[in-house]
Amino acid sequence: MINKTENKVMENWKSSSDKPLVSMCCITFNHEKFISTALDSLLMQETDFSFEIIIRDDYSTDNTRNIIQSYAEKFPHIITTILEIENQYSKGINPFIPAYEKAKGKYVTILEGDDYWRDKLKLQKQVDFLEKNSEYVLSYHNSIIVDKNNTLISEKKNPSACDYTKEEMLCGEVFILTNTVMFRNVDNVTADQLNGILNADTVLWHLLGYHGKSKYQEEIEYAAYRYHDGGVWSSLDNIEKFKNTIKTMNTLKNMLPEHYNKLKKRIETNINRGVFNLLYKSISVLDFKAFISIIKLIANSKNLTFLKVFFSIPSFFIEKIRHQYLKLKIKKI
Repeated sequence: MINKTENKVMENWKSSSDKPLVSMCCITFNHEKFISTALDSLLMQETDFSFEIIIRDDYSTDNTRNIIQSYAEKFPHIITTILEIENQYSKGINPFIPAYEKAKGKYVTILEGDDYWRDKLKLQKQVDFLEKNSEYVLSYHNSIIVDKNNTLISEKKNPSACDYTKEEMLCGEVFILTNTVMFRNVDNVTADQLNGILNADTVLWHLLGYHGKSKYQEEIEYAAYRYHDGGVWSSLDNIEKFKNTIKTMNTLKNMLPEHYNKLKKRIETNINRGVFNLLYKSISVLDFKAFISIIKLIANSKNLTFLKVFFSIPSFFIEKIRHQYLKLKIKKI
């Protein structure tokens, strides 16, 4: 546990702890080996504003809950706990929503209990930017990737991090790491929109896209994303991942109001381009099993057709060239 008193954490706050400017939502389940590191990285934040930490434990069966309670006892004016009496994720409840519904801050952050932050000024830097730039709804940065022993796997999880427009957010064309974001506490994010969706973060960025664009802040020291072999997403093969992605993209399309017809068509193009990308990859590596699975996916889908996939080929190669250009540009920087 961090060697800091509650008064020390709060010593530079210009506002009362009853009116936090930032709400930090920490989501955890069976993270006894990592949760202290995560919470210490929240409590090490140096700010001139007040913040709150909302920790939601989804009925852990290890020692996670006891560790959380010890932190809550030491920092009673900062930490609020949500301790589920049975696991809610298995019922399709999004882990983030119950914590978000209790958030009182103008801004919100998300951190899972096995990840952690590495910059003690992260919150201050993000608040300073968002306070001065009302056209942005979200700020984010990058992450390193570590394993369960804190051994470095990769120095950068998001190699092409950049600013995103409202349109890109609405169409799900963004790669934003949840453990790096700070976003405005808007009123159109509800449980009904996120529950039961595996790619719920994509839907969240879509909902935020109605309110503004996203800023990438390279000056913030990278957070740490912990890789797990047994993760829900990483346990799926590419076909299953894409099936979930199609489901999410169709959700975004259906959420768009009727007058967003151009963006609806743009999402359809992205889906078809993604299908061709899978076909292209399966042929490139001579994975005929995957190739047949994709053909079946197209044949059995109501929204996909071979003709639409075929017409997406030019845009696929244009996008591929664009990505290569961006990589070269980033390397020069």
